[in-house]
Amino acid sequence: MSGYIHELQVREGDRVQRGEIIAKLDGANIEGGIRQSRAELSAANSAFADVQIDFERFKRLYERGYISEYEWRKIRLKRDVAKELLNQAQAAQETADAQRAYIEIRSPGDGVVVARLKRAGDMAQPGEPMLILEVGRTLLFDTSVSEAHVAAIAVGSSVRVKIDVLPQVLQGMVSRVVPSGDPVSRSYQLKIALPNTKNLLPGMFGRASFVIGDSQAVLIPPQALVERGGLRGVFLVDDAGLARFRWLRTGREWPKGIEIAAGLLVGEQIVAVVAPGLREGDRITSAEYP
Repeated sequence: MSGYIHELQVREGDRVQRGEIIAKLDGANIEGGIRQSRAELSAANSAFADVQIDFERFKRLYERGYISEYEWRKIRLKRDVAKELLNQAQAAQETADAQRAYIEIRSPGDGVVVARLKRAGDMAQPGEPMLILEVGRTLLFDTSVSEAHVAAIAVGSSVRVKIDVLPQVLQGMVSRVVPSGDPVSRSYQLKIALPNTKNLLPGMFGRASFVIGDSQAVLIPPQALVERGGLRGVFLVDDAGLARFRWLRTGREWPKGIEIAAGLLVGEQIVAVVAPGLREGDRITSAEYP
């Protein structure tokens, strides 16, 4: 149906839910049509009721032989016409009531408004879209991993994705591993399905974190490190309880501590918090980092 747009309640980028009202048409003409159809239905009901009374009376007269076959046929025809007019009025009423539903235009599903083609006051015509929605969509996050790690990632694997402009970390799932790698970068492309999330839009950038295996490492607290001339080391506690300095090679930094790549063994005791002026051979009371 056509009509003037009374309200257009969404903009590009807005998320909508299934059944949500996204636009309203001017319903003045529709409401007028509903009132007219109701009046016509009421008149048709009254007319049929009058004809039905005559029909019952003429039926009794015909059965007693007081009227002719011709008169009886005329009253039957009159009732049939009245019944048909009543059926038409009822159908018109149902059509008018159904048109009321078109005043409020609702979203066909969960999605995002990607384009708004009309505005309030414009004429809405059948076949002319007012909005373009991406409904029931799944956003895919494109990333790549090196050939050394791609074998550890399978379709269905859980992935943590941090979009740069969003505060929360999203829980995604690997939906596809592109089987053809890039010979230059020696990497493989992955597609990660992300959940529908408020303010998540196509074109945004982010980072994906994968679990590709478990490994054991020695971690120490950052405050245990001593830097000298650009090198790093720690004070250990020997069997006599004395401080012994040792150079280390550090690795990655983790939330729980700094990884030690070389120079320290599991179980060795270190000075967890280095006091100013601590020197080789100083006595240590107790220091242990679990």
